[in-house]
Amino acid sequence: LYCNGTNASFAGGALAKTSGVPALWHVRYTSLPPLVRPVHDRLASSRGVKKIICVSNAAAALFPHCMEKVSVIHNALDVDEFSPAPGAAPILRSELKLSADAVVFGSQGRILPRKGYVEMIRAAEITLKNLSAKDRARCFFVVLGDTPEDYEPDHLGECRALVTELGLDENVKFIGFRADVKPYVGDFDVAVVPSIYADPLPRAVIEGMACGKPVIAFDVGGVAEMLDASCGQLVRGTPPDVQGMANAFLRYFRDPDLRRAQGKSARARIVLDFDATRQAKKIQNEIVRASGLAVESAT
Repeated sequence: LYCNGTNASFAGGALAKTSGVPALWHVRYTSLPPLVRPVHDRLASSRGVKKIICVSNAAAALFPHCMEKVSVIHNALDVDEFSPAPGAAPILRSELKLSADAVVFGSQGRILPRKGYVEMIRAAEITLKNLSAKDRARCFFVVLGDTPEDYEPDHLGECRALVTELGLDENVKFIGFRADVKPYVGDFDVAVVPSIYADPLPRAVIEGMACGKPVIAFDVGGVAEMLDASCGQLVRGTPPDVQGMANAFLRYFRDPDLRRAQGKSARARIVLDFDATRQAKKIQNEIVRASGLAVESAT
């Protein structure tokens, strides 16, 4: 029984206990409601749950009572699909009619309060206030994504209203959902992942790095397992450290050599450690191992 998600873990753990079919949990979460945590812990340590794959050490911290079952296998992506090669023509700058010397701090993801876009807006406000009029005219913050239809209130609308309230409409753009983010991320100078909760292993970090962009992010959840000082900046103040993020924005805005060097290092790190083909083989082997069969080399 392969259980890919919170609800699936509960269902699969219960089925494994009653059917005798071994279960494997693939854990992509870092917290649980207090009322269900005891049941979750008992199922995790039960004989029916043979293996637990966690997408980060932050997720693995849920299982101190049965660490012998846990393997950490990070999320990954197709490194060729997200290659910064010339064939994938960027379109963000032309769509927004940005000047050639514009510096774009970009982000993509679901627009929810825990994803930190209000904090990103506040940091952008501080940044812009510390730039000359000439530099403000070429500094932009662009966010791709929307709020799920079943989520109330519409946080995307709230973010846009805050941008207008602060007088930042010229520099801060929430442009909505795009089915393919690659041509947009390709036009970022710096990728921003402003999550303010223990985000298990946000894919946006991997996507930005794979596209050859340095990343600025709060030090939450599993972010530090992807991002080090050669590839971007972890904002380590007590989250959400808005001033710390603003300081990072100013640093990267003023240093194009830093952006280029760290973007190159970011791409190299993803190719080395987050390639989907290699990670898929590791996951396959854990599934087979849970079944008691032989495994193949993941190299």
